[in-house]
Amino acid sequence: MKNFVAFDFETANADRTSVCSIGMVFVENNRVKETVYELINPEGYFDPRNTMIHGITEEDVVNAPTFDVFYEGIKNKLENKLLVAHFLPFDGYVLRDSLERYRVTPVPKQLMCSYQLAKKLLPDLSSHTLKSMCRHFRIGLDQHHHALADARACAELVVHLTELGNIEDEETLIDKTGIRVGELTPTSFRTSKVGKKSGKKVDLRNIQTNREAEKGHVFYGKRWYSQVN
Repeated sequence: MKNFVAFDFETANADRTSVCSIGMVFVENNRVKETVYELINPEGYFDPRNTMIHGITEEDVVNAPTFDVFYEGIKNKLENKLLVAHFLPFDGYVLRDSLERYRVTPVPKQLMCSYQLAKKLLPDLSSHTLKSMCRHFRIGLDQHHHALADARACAELVVHLTELGNIEDEETLIDKTGIRVGELTPTSFRTSKVGKKSGKKVDLRNIQTNREAEKGHVFYGKRWYSQVN
């Protein structure tokens, strides 16, 4: 999990397709290689409540590209990459719905939620919001709800969490947390999910017979089953 792209969206209103800014942080070998920030013209209205949160207005995006133009220009960098957002139930569906709105064919990519990862690795914390996790790991977040600042904080958080859990790849992610990454392809969308840890199955074929067993013993030849509640 040392190579991924952290991303964050801000929207102009409650509609998930009203993207007005995008932040992306490309991480290779746990180091930031590249950052991307772009204002986006949502081709829709700005709710004052949203503007109050991120500070972006309609005037700011008059000359900005629309989502489809932005995506077409960056999609080659996203192909077959792991994309991570801190709350995938929002950002993941914003990505999917915006692609559908503009009828853009996406390149294949995997999806993971760092909020889920934080909850699994640090279950005793009372809050797992991005702001709370930044305080916990002493990650700088001076401009919360600025798409690039949030994406960068998410990237740093993922590095801390994967190092904390010794998570190196998808196999160890499932084994230690039960999290299965999602995917977005030209024909399907699946968000990341938390299931049971994979565990290690015992191959009964490798159990050896005790040839020195006492054949006259009352338990000789019997099978013993134990159930733990």
